[in-house]
Amino acid sequence: MDYSPAYIMSRFLIDAGLVIDPQDSGDWPIYVGLIPDDDVVKDDVVACVDTDPLKDGRIMEDGENIFHYGFQLLIRATAYNTCYAKAQELALELETINRDTVVISGTTYRLDNVTQTTGVLLLGQEDGSKRRELFSVNFLVTLKEI
Repeated sequence: MDYSPAYIMSRFLIDAGLVIDPQDSGDWPIYVGLIPDDDVVKDDVVACVDTDPLKDGRIMEDGENIFHYGFQLLIRATAYNTCYAKAQELALELETINRDTVVISGTTYRLDNVTQTTGVLLLGQEDGSKRRELFSVNFLVTLKEI
């Protein structure tokens, strides 16, 4: 794959209209890998981070390994309930995936399914003076370049 599972999943959420590309103006930009620590970054943001995959076996006929790729959504907001609600909204959207596709630079990825592996987890407040709320949700995705 040319793109990480976290990047592919971030593009899915952008295409679904639940978040925006950080280069665009609007609410809820999504970053890949981390939430940047910069004064121009909005308070209410999402990050999609790659986590451990789960190797689920091998197809005997062709030797293809089956992986469920791990990813985590980090959600940050100034208000506790806003942050929690956004985490729930994103998790519910990901549960609807059923052989959906994402196209990135001419390459198509098929998302067979997503499994939520944790509930919405409170990480507490960020250090510093802004005291923004942090939540996370973890997932496994079965995806393939087609």
